[in-house]
Amino acid sequence: CNPTPIQETRITAPIMKVVPPTLLADATSHVSEDAFRRQALLFIMALVPVSVLPLVSGPALSSVHWSLSFLGLVLKIGLECYTLLVLRGFYVWWRGQLPLKKDDTAKYIEVMPSGRIIEYYVYGSENDDAIPLVVLHGSGSTGKYFNQCVFTDDTLEKLNVRAISPSYPGHGGSDIHKYRRITDWPLTDLVPILEKEKIDKFLVIGSSYGTAHAMATASALPNRCLGLGLNVPYLPERICREGNFWTDADMILRENQLERPWILLPLLAAFGFVQWLIPTGVCSYPEGKMIVNEYPELFDVLINDATRSFLRGVNGQVYEMLNAETTQVRSALIRSCDELFVSSCQEVCQLLL
Repeated sequence: CNPTPIQETRITAPIMKVVPPTLLADATSHVSEDAFRRQALLFIMALVPVSVLPLVSGPALSSVHWSLSFLGLVLKIGLECYTLLVLRGFYVWWRGQLPLKKDDTAKYIEVMPSGRIIEYYVYGSENDDAIPLVVLHGSGSTGKYFNQCVFTDDTLEKLNVRAISPSYPGHGGSDIHKYRRITDWPLTDLVPILEKEKIDKFLVIGSSYGTAHAMATASALPNRCLGLGLNVPYLPERICREGNFWTDADMILRENQLERPWILLPLLAAFGFVQWLIPTGVCSYPEGKMIVNEYPELFDVLINDATRSFLRGVNGQVYEMLNAETTQVRSALIRSCDELFVSSCQEVCQLLL
């Protein structure tokens, strides 16, 4: 289907403001920030006395059997650690996203009426007849990544290709967009960028998590998208269930769970340690070890960009990567792209057999 046209465009240096169309995600209702704050404070007020009580009654544990004493000690430590995570998570939630530190090589656009900032990169050929290519990164990365290792300026200039690579909400310098839908993304984020860069027809390629955004783009803008490329396709829950594939929906949370303080707050605190564990995680699998040993420069690029994905704090990453409705649930709008991909895979398998 064709996207809803942009209602208004206003330009103010150095950030362009664009009024987005109606969002599909607006059809869902969520707990307001005031309501969540009240729930969180009530939960903390109930949790802290309970976690402090074992400290007061701790000496009584020595009078019981050693196994019960050990179990009580473990529970006490666990409860105290959980309480600390909740308190830290509440601070992170209250603080919100970190201030924007602009990258000199990036561009920024502001969508109205929310005032949300979107970061994107433009690189490659500067010729007027250059082929526009929308490059969509994977999770835990930013729009800056591919220009440093795959789509370098030299390569794109030889091919006369001009790349446009946005950073998703909560990644890099882009603002958080809680409870967003991938189906909405081409209209809310990409179209304003295309309008600012005066791009009509384009090609789109996505990698991993970016393939979901690429398929949504091809479906939402069929008259403008001339070609679609998928690298390590990331399929929605419905298609995975039908094909009996493993799906992230089995590992992450639902939206209503992220609205519960006893779940969200410790996650916000725990995610603060994730960025420091990225190098360890990359080195923990064979391909990662090969990159470290054979391509150390690529490893540095990967680690630096993965760390940069937390530029605005962990809030956006939690709402983005742990929300099954955002990452795994897609509307019928992109059903045709998903089914076309699965059909193509089945045909390839038949040819190979």
